[in-house]
Amino acid sequence: MEDQKQGLLRLDEWEIAQIYEDRMCRDFPRSELKPLEAIERMRRQGMYDCLGFYEDGQMTAYAFSVTDRESGYLLLDYLAVCEDCRGSGHGSRCLQEMKRFYVGEKGLLLECESLESTNDMSEREVRTRRIRFYERSGCMRTAVRSQLFGVEFEILYLPLREEKADVKGELERLYRKMLPGSAYEKHVLLFMDNVS
Repeated sequence: MEDQKQGLLRLDEWEIAQIYEDRMCRDFPRSELKPLEAIERMRRQGMYDCLGFYEDGQMTAYAFSVTDRESGYLLLDYLAVCEDCRGSGHGSRCLQEMKRFYVGEKGLLLECESLESTNDMSEREVRTRRIRFYERSGCMRTAVRSQLFGVEFEILYLPLREEKADVKGELERLYRKMLPGSAYEKHVLLFMDNVS
């Protein structure tokens, strides 16, 4: 029953479609959303997790991640707190629960739009708050940057079992899983920068 759901739970195909249409299309710019068919294809191939975070029977957040069980690393693709639950610590609790959920994995990589790629001060403040949120949750800033479909990201790392990681190498592996063949060469650039 719905009121018995608690913690992080894998979502089924119907739940994923409902969250995609009802929430993700509002929570993320269209330009950042993968097609639902791509999410479902990767999930069926065992390389994508779609999780709902439930507290007291209510879904308060969701997290979608690219997974590489062979290497033990994941890339957080989407994390959002449900609109009526924002500002109450649900996002932090979801990330803490992810640490327990993925206890057997080595680490979680995260993309945050880089501070340097905008001159808009209000957008820069939003990005700064997002990075600080992840840092408070145990994530570490790295010197790795990516440019994905023209958008520049700073890469953060959340250790699970491995305190240190080859962030650039693992990120490349995860991106290549998502974008096989020439799509990777066409749309992805990885580079190192100084952490500010």
